[in-house]
Amino acid sequence: MNVFVIGNGKVESIEIIKEYSGKSDLVICADGGAKYLYQAGIRPHILVGDFDSIDPALRKFYHDTGTEIIKFPRHKDYTDMELALDIALQKGATRVYITGATGTRLDHTLSNIQLLHKLADVGVEGVIINMNNYIHMVTDHIELQKREGFFLSLIPATPKVEGITTKGLAYPLKEAEMVMGTGLGISNEFTSDKAEVTVKKGRLYAIVSRD
Repeated sequence: MNVFVIGNGKVESIEIIKEYSGKSDLVICADGGAKYLYQAGIRPHILVGDFDSIDPALRKFYHDTGTEIIKFPRHKDYTDMELALDIALQKGATRVYITGATGTRLDHTLSNIQLLHKLADVGVEGVIINMNNYIHMVTDHIELQKREGFFLSLIPATPKVEGITTKGLAYPLKEAEMVMGTGLGISNEFTSDKAEVTVKKGRLYAIVSRD
């Protein structure tokens, strides 16, 4: 089941909301991310959070129009984004599209990227999306579609990553090793419509990005 999760980070284009809502069976909104859905004319199935960043009138609107409201106390251990992902997993997600997860708050951005580990731990595919980036977690093998004007960067998500092999890229790797703190995998170029990345041990962030 595809689930789309919208956070309160920066969403540069409402078209992202429309596209991934249309691809998903379930739409979950984390607190203030509700404003983006409202602008897109889309009602979430579930609205979750402590509701410190949503307009109260918008919260009431979604409540009155049938959205399930799940409220948590403001003093809690987990972010609204993590709570939304937990609900996605509880509902049976097999793939999760995430937007509104990046922005000016680098602490929130890094925390949200790290949440891809939580999805990977239970075998769920996750991707964080904004106008310039598609952030994936590679645990064994992934195929990535070429996008015009985009590069592919591979960044260690564990202290060491072993047995890295790539296909469809200008600078291929074969049984390579990467460790945290290296820029070895930055800004590779697609040479075919699809690139493949395989790892034998460890995890990589695979980021399809543009300037």
